[in-house]
Amino acid sequence: MSIDTIFILSQNGQILAHRIFKGLKRKDTLPEFYTQFIQYFRGTNADKEYPIIRIKDALYPFVTFSEFIIGAIVTEEIPILQLFATLFLILDVLKASFPNESYESLKQNLPSILIMLDTLFDYGYPQITQRYALESIVKPRSLIQKIKEKVIGRQNLQKETVSVMDSYIESQADMNEYSQYRIPEIKGQEEVYFDVIEYLNCVLDKNGRILMEEINGEIKVDCNLSGIPELYVFLNQPKQFDDYSVHECLLQKIDTFEREQVLVFVPPSGTTTIFYYNIKEISIRVPFDFIPKLQFLNNQVKIDLPFQNRPVRDISYVVDELHVKLTVPTGLSLGETEMVQGTLQELENAILWKIGKLEIDSSIRLAVTFTAKEELFNIIQQGNFLVQLKFVVKTFSSSQTKIDKVEVKNGPKVLIKRARNIAKSGYYEIRLN
Repeated sequence: MSIDTIFILSQNGQILAHRIFKGLKRKDTLPEFYTQFIQYFRGTNADKEYPIIRIKDALYPFVTFSEFIIGAIVTEEIPILQLFATLFLILDVLKASFPNESYESLKQNLPSILIMLDTLFDYGYPQITQRYALESIVKPRSLIQKIKEKVIGRQNLQKETVSVMDSYIESQADMNEYSQYRIPEIKGQEEVYFDVIEYLNCVLDKNGRILMEEINGEIKVDCNLSGIPELYVFLNQPKQFDDYSVHECLLQKIDTFEREQVLVFVPPSGTTTIFYYNIKEISIRVPFDFIPKLQFLNNQVKIDLPFQNRPVRDISYVVDELHVKLTVPTGLSLGETEMVQGTLQELENAILWKIGKLEIDSSIRLAVTFTAKEELFNIIQQGNFLVQLKFVVKTFSSSQTKIDKVEVKNGPKVLIKRARNIAKSGYYEIRLN
């Protein structure tokens, strides 16, 4: 996996830093990226899990932190989940280094952040992905470091930091394969937990026909085991994966997964995403019915948004954190609303319906009326009316992918092992016209 460019913008669109690793110079496209970011992503809590903006032949995946936007530019086909894992790594490093998320603190330490990015990537390929190593570069300078900078100069201090990292890289050759991500000396609570998280991507047209659907999944492990245990994770139906990528801890025995469909690895200390997968050509089922209606009548637009909780495979589920974003053309004014449950927030050319939970066997609805000037009504009817859903369903798997069994070798005799499923909306859109 390689990227063309990494960049950092402020939330007002200022280009703070960018690094070109290969390909064309695309700095001039960042204002267009920022325009689309403002239009589609700012001002709502219903952001996509994996936000991506497309400009011509390039993709711009990004994450946000405090007053910053951290993004990449890619022009070749790469595993998107693996790319976001790298962006989330950068995000985790910044959150650990700047816990108060101070804009000024981050801006003052931009030189260190740039050194960290240069260390992380080699010609666009992630090279050093050990979080603690990257944190050692980017953490705010101590008082002693500030005094040292005054004495020897910032440039010399940065050279010294790079020299320390070079020594670190050389030392890795003498380390065991698992030592880069596991600390065997730490005494754990002898617990290991797994989350199988699926992001459901679906686009439907006005007649309910499916235009696109796929599932992006990830398996996270939270390991609090002592020593150097080896885990064997048995999945119930791994052959349905169209594509997958793995954490470095799985690389040594990836042939075991390909041959026996079992994940075998020495787990990293703490919480880590060890496995990403993609499933295409699958019928996505969710535990609710949603059939919106759109009507044009006498310079008015009437939209009805009804939800009905329903079982999936004869099992009922509570839908958590259900949000609905309705986007409408310019020129409409919100009029009467009729709502059962939740709160309504008016945005620019959109409304956000924050529902909360959709309980088992429950039904709710929102009916809204928009008005328009007569001379604009014909144009508005040709505009785009879109509904985007944001939801979380615990203990649910749309693909039925589950962890059947976990075996631990070289571990304690008494330990706790648990696994759960979580389904979340990825990009879930219904076109009303």
